[in-house]
Parts: sequence; structure tokens; C-alpha cells
Amino acid sequence: MLTPSIEAQVALYAPYCGGRRVERELRRALELWPSGHVNGIRPLVGAPGHHFRLQWQVVEAPLLISACTLTLQVEPPRWFRFNLAAHQLIVWLMELQSEGDGAPDLSDQFWQWLLLEASLERGLADSSLVERNEAPQAH
Repeated sequence: MLTPSIEAQVALYAPYCGGRRVERELRRALELWPSGHVNGIRPLVGAPGHHFRLQWQVVEAPLLISACTLTLQVEPPRWFRFNLAAHQLIVWLMELQSEGDGAPDLSDQFWQWLLLEASLERGLADSSLVERNEAPQAH
């Protein structure tokens, strides 16, 4: 598959991701996009953070659905699988936050969606989010 230039991708995703005013963050997210994953740490108050890995299916357009798996590296490991439009995932990648030289964390909006809204969606549509304790399939 031929990968379009970053400029072409910015033009494609910008209308869905905040426009040209957030171009620097959009470029950073689009540079991360082809890797299909990000590793990070969700900080906890008064305790070590939870390591996580977010994996996604790379798709070619903002409105295409990307299959994703979030793995919380706790004992026992927990997996959350969900599908969403690529532009929403790009927005969350744009919001990655790092303190100092530490591993990045996903935004509070992502965690709220995962734990609250996606759980409600799961009740309405079985396949929106599935929590599993077996090994996830590779993307």
C-alpha cells in the first residue's frame, strides 16, 4: 500500500481533528499512526502507574473504522477491544501527554470514554467494546 505524504494526510484529517490550528499535534499523531501502537503509563495518585499498550488497525481514511485493543499490563492483564472511526483515534493520539522524559499517557477524555461511554455502548451494541482476559489477536 502506498502511504500518502504527511501533507496529504494533514489535509485529509484536519477537518475531523480540529483544523489547521492544531497542525503540529496532528502531524505528530500522523507520524505515530503507521506504527499501529503506542506504549504508555496511566499515572495513579500515591501508587505506581498502570503500563498500557494501545494497538490499532491502520486504515487509509478518517471515516474508516479501526479495530483497537488496549492492554492494561496488570496482574492479571486486562484487554479492551473496540472499534471506532480513525479520526477519533487520531484526536486521542494528538492529546498524548508526557511528563518530563516519561512514557506518554492518553487523555482523560479517552479514559472516560473507555470506562463510561464505551461501557454504555456495550450494553446497547454487543460489539462496541468487549473486555477479554485471553490473549488479543494481533492487528
